[in-house]
Amino acid sequence: MTTHITGQVVAAIDIGSNSIKMTVGRANAHGGIDQFDWASEVVRLGQNLESTGRLDEERVEVAIETVIRFAARARELGATRVVAVATEATRAAANGATFLARVREAAGIEVRAVDGQEEAALTFRGIAASTDMKGAALIADIGGGSTELISVRDEAMHSAQSMPLGSGRLTDRFVAADPPEASQLAACEREADKAIRGAAALLAPPNGTGTRLIVVGGTGEYLARLVPDAAKIDLNAVRQVLSRLRTLSAAELAAEIDIPEARARVLPAGVAIVAAIAEWMNPERIEISQSGIRTGLLMEAMRPVEDAVKSVAPKDAVAGANGDAAGRKNGRSRGGQQLVSGTDFRETMKTLIAERWDTLWRAIPVALQGTDSEGVHDVRVASRRLRAAMDVAAPVFPRGWYGPLHRAAKEITGALGEVRDRDVLLEALHADRKVAPLVEHPGIDRLIDRVERERADARVEMERYLSHLVSGPLPSEIERRFKASEKSRDSRRSSTGDGV
Repeated sequence: MTTHITGQVVAAIDIGSNSIKMTVGRANAHGGIDQFDWASEVVRLGQNLESTGRLDEERVEVAIETVIRFAARARELGATRVVAVATEATRAAANGATFLARVREAAGIEVRAVDGQEEAALTFRGIAASTDMKGAALIADIGGGSTELISVRDEAMHSAQSMPLGSGRLTDRFVAADPPEASQLAACEREADKAIRGAAALLAPPNGTGTRLIVVGGTGEYLARLVPDAAKIDLNAVRQVLSRLRTLSAAELAAEIDIPEARARVLPAGVAIVAAIAEWMNPERIEISQSGIRTGLLMEAMRPVEDAVKSVAPKDAVAGANGDAAGRKNGRSRGGQQLVSGTDFRETMKTLIAERWDTLWRAIPVALQGTDSEGVHDVRVASRRLRAAMDVAAPVFPRGWYGPLHRAAKEITGALGEVRDRDVLLEALHADRKVAPLVEHPGIDRLIDRVERERADARVEMERYLSHLVSGPLPSEIERRFKASEKSRDSRRSSTGDGV
């Protein structure tokens, strides 16, 4: 039966490494969002990504079918817009772009791969809408393929770091036994500790009296079901859970806390990540919160201009999402960073888009030289970040000239896909050859030779495309449309303190 909901209804889908989740909400009369339907399915899209560098075709098919089903359900509930983001598994996989294209075509929805910073911004925005963010806190969003750490001070996101560290990724790498062995969980914790300490210098973690660790997502939710009192979680409680997980098979754990067995299989590694963060941070208390990324995505979809500024504007141009009224009136947040009003959005986005085009232009010569194997990858990363900014800014620029430039940004990503896919495949084949028996070398060598020929053909096309691109009219058109004037840049530096 179809349910009819009054008000604007939007569905947000999060395509994660472990699970695909959907939240459906509608805008209310108070400027907030009422969430009224949820769906979740464990797909394990990132399974074996660590070893293959690619999304498994069987997992891809399951993921596409799941998104189609979720989108249909959302439309039955009255959703006029369905938006989706894909996180670490998709952005790290050689065939991630192909997967996203198939999802868009099959499900007919908006979907984009977000980088770690965008993921952190969406998560913070969603959590801050319903959780007290006063004081000092560290939000840990532990996914299947990545973990985002978000440092919060006085209701504003101070800094964030995304690490290629997730429950699925660590399970694939270290946890072979079921139940997991103590040595395997210890290996997960050591790997997590190494990644966390590597990110610490850039994170500026909160400390001092009252510091909280807020664990979000499925790992946090399921951890809370395993402790005696979810309101009183500390490092000792987390370690007790880890000890108990060594005695439960995935099937037994799934039955006890009512989750799919595939999700139970990766939970111990996720709890090991929590233990490593808590050991490093030594919080006064550990709290559990629902994942905020889908709430943040709903907010972005329903209030695109306001939230887009907070999501993608440069750090020196925007403040935390929760500056008080006086701060907004004076153009400053309590943290002292410059706030950007809606009227400044267009100029802010012009500056940001110009910066991202500049990054792209600087990366292209390296890709054309072909001496650095990461050159093509760097151009694709730059083009994806450019596309994210241009996607958000599209409503505030004239469609007549903005549309072709927008399409050009998207075409660049696709133009390098064939080369990059084969680069990744060749790396995997050479790695396989090193450990394969000698009898298998001739077959692997033939496959390597075939892929290298395909890559050479693809590079010819890529080089032709990029050479035409940089020598054509596009760079000057970008310069004309998006470059801020010296007066505007000087004003921006002065207003943010950069000129001091």
